[in-house]
Formats: sequence, C-alpha cells, structure tokens
Amino acid sequence: MTNPEKSLFAAELALGLLPAQEQDEGLRAVARDPELLRELDFWQSRFIGFMGPVEDEVPPPRVYTALQARLFGEDAPRSFWRDLLAPENRGLLVLVIAVKLGVIALLVYALF
Repeated sequence: MTNPEKSLFAAELALGLLPAQEQDEGLRAVARDPELLRELDFWQSRFIGFMGPVEDEVPPPRVYTALQARLFGEDAPRSFWRDLLAPENRGLLVLVIAVKLGVIALLVYALF
C-alpha cells in the first residue's frame, strides 16, 4: 500500500466508514504497521472535533406533518388548460389539431 493509500485507508478507518469485516482487518493491520498507526493517530486527531457526543434532537411534530403533506399529499387541482397542455396529453392534442386542420382544408376545398 502506498503512502496516499495508507492515509486514505486510515482516514476511512478513523471515521468508521469501512464495513465491519474491513474495519476489523484494518485494526489488525494498524497493530502490525507503525506507519499506518501514525496515520490513524493523525486522522483521529483531525476528526476529534467531529467525534464528540451528539445529543439526539427530536424535531417538532409540525415538521413531520409538513414533510408527509409535501411528499404524499394530494396534488393541487389543475385547470382545464393545464390539463390540456400536460405532457401526457400532447400526443392527443397534436392529433386533434391535425384533424381540425384537415377538416378546415376539406371545407375550404369543397367551398371554393
């Protein structure tokens, strides 16, 4: 393992980002490799500010209610024009316009 790889591995080990098996292997490797131990100490000292105790904070119930309403609430009613121009209706709209233009062309041809 090169020095940058050891440094990255030590940082991941210090943050606890590795899967359990790799974490265990990493701790065994630290016990064998003094350079990796120095890297781990370096990263642990850098991350010490992040590792302090964090108190659980429960958000107020209105946050959960607002989140539920935003994610799963009913859609606002759409106007007729918005419904007509909706992407799922564009093919039908083009077909209707083409038929109308065809009827107008036939009427103009029949009358003149």
